Amino acid sequence: MKKAKFVQDAKLDPARYYRNPSDVIRDRRLTNTDRLEILAAWERDARERHENDVVGSGEDEELQRLRRVREELESHPESLSEPAPKVPRTQNA
Repeated sequence: MKKAKFVQDAKLDPARYYRNPSDVIRDRRLTNTDRLEILAAWERDARERHENDVVGSGEDEELQRLRRVREELESHPESLSEPAPKVPRTQNA
């Protein structure tokens, strides 16, 4: 799957591609912008599910986890390096 297509699909359904929000952070294929967009989409989905759930009150655990991971990324973007550019390999003669 091409990266652009993967990122687009992950934004539509993050839980399909990642088990935990922290997995998004660890995915070295993504830029920090991609990570933030995927986490924002995941948070939006979780919030919608939570609002439609009449039983629970307060913020659910998934939303709290998502918010913590997103805030960590926003406050320390330098701790997560952008994917390294591909360098052509040289052949030894």
